[in-house]
Amino acid sequence: MSWDALFSLQGHGPYLLGAYGVTLALIAWEAGTLWRRARARRRAARLRAGDGR
Repeated sequence: MSWDALFSLQGHGPYLLGAYGVTLALIAWEAGTLWRRARARRRAARLRAGDGR
């Protein structure tokens, strides 16, 4: 598929771009959730060890 066909406002281009956008947003959301969960787990482990930073 060419870039012109992908970005044209006729045909399936907008649907494909929307699907890719939603997919990328979900991947970013999942990565952020996993990062926050790992950060909270590391902080809880540090607090249990007595290093309250």
